Formats: sequence, structure tokens, C-alpha cells
Amino acid sequence: MPQIYQCDATSIFVIDEIFSFNNLMVIASKCEILFLSNVVISNNDEIIPETEEDQFYFETAVSLEVLFNALPNVKSFTYYLPENSLNIFTTKTVDELLKIPYFFSLDKFEIGEIPEIFDINIFYGHIKENKKTKIELDFSRQISDAYKIRLQKIIDEILETENRDYKVPKIDFPGITGSSREKMRALCYQY
Repeated sequence: MPQIYQCDATSIFVIDEIFSFNNLMVIASKCEILFLSNVVISNNDEIIPETEEDQFYFETAVSLEVLFNALPNVKSFTYYLPENSLNIFTTKTVDELLKIPYFFSLDKFEIGEIPEIFDINIFYGHIKENKKTKIELDFSRQISDAYKIRLQKIIDEILETENRDYKVPKIDFPGITGSSREKMRALCYQY
């Protein structure tokens, strides 16, 4: 990374890495397709630990909204969060994402391992207005039963709605009924 000072890549795929925010911006500033899997973006340029046992980097992780806000050219955004992804989602994440103008022009928004702190009620309001973006939400195995019930109610409401004037999302979580999962997938790929 220290030798790279400019990068015009439009597609970036990063798996199992720890980056400083500044280093990621060097390679992803012009990015249109960003795929991150098990990646932590550290909020500073301190020395990144070599071992998984040293977990301080989760404490300095850049939040999803800060990361997304720095990527105005992105059209396809996929992020499978690492386990124990502290600070990547905050109580303000959904509100802040919905304040970013180019969030509404995405072709694809896919997040995996979503924690319970994600405000699904506010995001569901966005889903019901979304006509463009293919949304895929995959929730963590660690969400509570109460949160699972809320997700199932949202899925049931989507499935029961006859005339949808929005793009149906793919929502998956541990505990979703098999028939709901299959129906959602079928609807999601129709639109």
C-alpha cells in the first residue's frame, strides 16, 4: 500500500483484510463496485495487529455510514461484516445512510452479518419507497428473538401486500420460516 499513490480501479474486491481508512480510500476512491468480506476498516493509520487475538481494531473501526459517505461513485455496495464487528453499525447508521444523496441511486446494496443495532423500522420505511436499488439484508445469528419476530412481521407484510410499487428486498435471518424465505427470494428476483 505505501507505494500506491493513485488508483483508478472501478471494481474492488477485498476479503479477510484489515485496512486503514486512508489506505482504502487510495484504492477505492473511484470505485463503482465494492465488495468487502470479513474486512475491518480502521479509523486511523496506527499499526494494524497481525493476529486475530488483538482485537483493538474493532474499537477503531469506521462506521458503515462514514465508509459509504466517502464513496460517491459506488453503484454496487456489498459488505459481509466480520464477526464481532463493533462500531461498524451504530444506532445512527440507518439515519445517516438515508441522508446521503447517492445512497438512493445505488444499483445494489447488500449487507451480511447485520447486528441487531440496525434500525430495521426506519430502513423498512426506505424499502417501501425504493424503486431502484436491489437490497439484500442478511442478519447475524446473534439477533434476539424479539428482533427475529419484527423481521418476520416485515416479511409477512411484504408477502401479504398485493400491489407493491417498490423493489422487493431479499431479507434473511436465522429463524425465518422456510416458506417465507423461498417466497421472498422469488419476489426479490421478479423485480
